[in-house]
Amino acid sequence: MLESQLEAHFRLRVRRDLHGMSLKLAPTTVGMPDRLVLLPGGGVFFVELKTETGRLSPAQVVLHERLAALGTHVSVLYGRAAVDLWISEHAA
Repeated sequence: MLESQLEAHFRLRVRRDLHGMSLKLAPTTVGMPDRLVLLPGGGVFFVELKTETGRLSPAQVVLHERLAALGTHVSVLYGRAAVDLWISEHAA
């Protein structure tokens, strides 16, 4: 599955199953996660989507660690199965 297909699947599942928003973040900061997810009730998450064989860049590792140290939720999802698991874990 291509990363673009994975993103489309993620967007659909967030909207349909979680009734939330998945916003594509502009790459204005090196290492910024792909998506900002907003869920009912105030859930806010940064999500990086990768194919099953994808890898984080060193800049992504550093920025994701900095975001997590600030207390934000940062997830890296590798492939469709990981997306589906993340969705099921955040379903109300």
